[in-house]
Amino acid sequence: MEQTLLIASITWLAVLSPGADFAMVSRNSFLYGRRSGLAASAGIAIACWFHVIYAMFGIAIVQHIFPNILDVIKIIGAAYLVYAGISTALSKVRDIEGSLVPNDRSVGREMMTGILTNGLNPKTSIFVISLYTQFIGKDTPLSHQLAWGLFISLSHLLWFAAVSTFLSNPAIRTVVLRRQRLFNILIGVVLASLGAVLFTAGTLGSGA
Repeated sequence: MEQTLLIASITWLAVLSPGADFAMVSRNSFLYGRRSGLAASAGIAIACWFHVIYAMFGIAIVQHIFPNILDVIKIIGAAYLVYAGISTALSKVRDIEGSLVPNDRSVGREMMTGILTNGLNPKTSIFVISLYTQFIGKDTPLSHQLAWGLFISLSHLLWFAAVSTFLSNPAIRTVVLRRQRLFNILIGVVLASLGAVLFTAGTLGSGA
């Protein structure tokens, strides 16, 4: 029981800590509305299973087959965040009234944004690997390991769905959209900075 509470607490602390996922959901919710934010949230929840699966099968085995897999993930993830950051910072300012009506961006596109952001996020990789290595363990029944994977995925979905619902409130969006040039630059700088830090860590790690 104590271990269950510990794992659940660690999971939620990791989910609640701000990072690339939070920045991306915030951007989608503010600029494109609730549907876009919820789609990105669903993508993040789906991507969690990518980390869970290779944690379950053993990161040592994965690294044996692909020795530099974590460094590759870091570098690709960093490049994606830098690209997303620059794109956001340079994005065209949208008309406020037009921005408040439902947008025509596809759910699949927004979901893929969430999948890429979380799937290439080393923070999530390290968290899931640490959780399965130190607390869950390879001797834990497969059904329990899958249950924890579901818990991790649903925790991300619930939190970011709540964030999206709150930030996509019309009153809040109107305030943000009036200052969307500043907001775009701010979110863009945050995403690009996270990418730059990850790229530096990835290249230094691969060169070590």
